[in-house]
Amino acid sequence: MVSPNMTPARWNLPDLPSSSIGEVPFVDGKVMVEADRIATDRIGFSLLQMMENAGHQLAELTRLTLGSSVAGRSIVVLAGTGNNAGGGLVAARRLAGWGADVCVAFAHPILRLRPAPCAQIEPLLAAGVRAAVAGHDRSHDELRGEIEHADVVIDALIGYSLRGAPDEVLRPLIEMADAGAGAVLSLDIPSGIDATSGARPGAAVSADATLALDLPKRGMSIGEGARHAGVPFVADIGIPASVFTGLGVAVDGIFDAGPLLRIG
Repeated sequence: MVSPNMTPARWNLPDLPSSSIGEVPFVDGKVMVEADRIATDRIGFSLLQMMENAGHQLAELTRLTLGSSVAGRSIVVLAGTGNNAGGGLVAARRLAGWGADVCVAFAHPILRLRPAPCAQIEPLLAAGVRAAVAGHDRSHDELRGEIEHADVVIDALIGYSLRGAPDEVLRPLIEMADAGAGAVLSLDIPSGIDATSGARPGAAVSADATLALDLPKRGMSIGEGARHAGVPFVADIGIPASVFTGLGVAVDGIFDAGPLLRIG
């Protein structure tokens, strides 16, 4: 029961189970690049399949963070141009379908999107998601105002593909990600953090939680990454354990307790 003098929390990170194998292995960016390549080129997984799985689990973590219902809640998704953005767009569509008021802020014009995330645009708009290109369709000040009132901000700007400091297009969105009191959830790794070294070569998102895909990235736990990642979670997006075993990473049984886990 909430005291009359207390305001209920707008959000609270869920107390999810941890992996039944104990300590979950962390991997560097190169291992994940190779795992993704094997999954798509040798096994036949499509990027769209993995993107859908990633976005579904991100939407689920968002729903649980908001107390099991997103109906009427305000959510802002910050999207880059790569596959990380695609997961954010899937999450946006699903959250809108569950009753949330969702706005996607693209860092670049939509024509800059890679093919897989570009394929998410039509279903995204059909779901009623509001979308705008930052600095073009809506000013940065307008978007900052929306972020300030959002219940959750989802960071899907860069992911593990960071190469040097974020540019002048990405930087304003990174810097405003935590402008409000809502939860900041990063997908795979906070944008601006190197997935392998944990270095922060420029601006970086300060997340309340990071949802790693398939395995947590080493950069979440070391260097500046440990300070920016917040509470670490990991999601099963369907890459078979045999792929990682072939790369020398033991993961059998990691998701026995479910497809969405808290690390540590």
